[in-house]
Amino acid sequence: MKPTVSIIIPAYNTEATLDRCLESVLTQSLRDMEVLCVNDGSTDGTGDILTRWEKQDERVHVLRFEENKGLVSAVKAGILKSTGEYVMFADADDRLLPGACENTVRLIREYDVDVLQFSVKVNASPGVDESSWMNYLASNDLTSEGINILYDCYSLRRFPYIIWNKIYRGDVCRTAGASMPDLRISHAADVLQGFFFLYYAKTFRSVTDGPYYEYFVGNGISTHAPTVKQFANLCAASVILPAIEEFLQRENTLDNSRFLLESIEIDMKSAALNKLLILPEITKETVDLAVTSWGSEVLYDFIKATGLLDIRCESRRNLVPALLNHLRKQQNIPSTSGLQTT
Repeated sequence: MKPTVSIIIPAYNTEATLDRCLESVLTQSLRDMEVLCVNDGSTDGTGDILTRWEKQDERVHVLRFEENKGLVSAVKAGILKSTGEYVMFADADDRLLPGACENTVRLIREYDVDVLQFSVKVNASPGVDESSWMNYLASNDLTSEGINILYDCYSLRRFPYIIWNKIYRGDVCRTAGASMPDLRISHAADVLQGFFFLYYAKTFRSVTDGPYYEYFVGNGISTHAPTVKQFANLCAASVILPAIEEFLQRENTLDNSRFLLESIEIDMKSAALNKLLILPEITKETVDLAVTSWGSEVLYDFIKATGLLDIRCESRRNLVPALLNHLRKQQNIPSTSGLQTT
């Protein structure tokens, strides 16, 4: 007999928080569950922790990758192994709040939908803007059906594509997982995963009940200036766009979904541009990454965002001095004599 709910937890080098997460899941009032933990090639003590919990509680099942395959593959493996009537997700550094499973199962049955979104609690590290995350993750009363579910999420932004603030009908989740490409990306995995879950969902409901999930944001990372590596990872996530486009072509739904695809591209490109603008140093490497991933038009967006469109000079010979002079004015640095600008 299949369990009421399958909870999927991808884990990669999460020894510091994994016990907290698993304890919050396994002490839920609804006990009829299976917990599918995917050890994504961890090199710390994550594997030992999972083995211990697997021995302690027969509901815990560990899937083990010999090498790190990335979040998309880890989540997909858990989905395809699941057997629950419903599916939920938890990040290994977050936790479910008391009554989460019992109440979300009750609500998804009550509203009889494929996907139900619920409220979450944000636990922000020092220096992280907690209010912006609370606004982003806020769950309002909303009902949607068919293709409108995707448009409400990705085009109208009426709710986020995050996968762990929702409970899904198991069969819908597994159908989506089987179609999901195995992309190795470090950023924006939720963009891809959320798209496939919502594509196959026929009904969606968002409720204000909760919070049922505690999201720990920051952990010392968000408070620091972004690195070139982080920017590179964000650019590498651009492979999501052709993957979704290829899927829509196979499904013969691309013509009706182009605006949706454009909305996703705009959001991802905007995120990359925002990261580029706050890098400590902009080099040829970062510019090449931006152009390779998002096309040459991203340079126009960058120039526009930095106010450089206002620059005027007499000739190409004077362009670099004009740029330097403009940047000095922006930073209140005295101009160097001899710069020929107009």
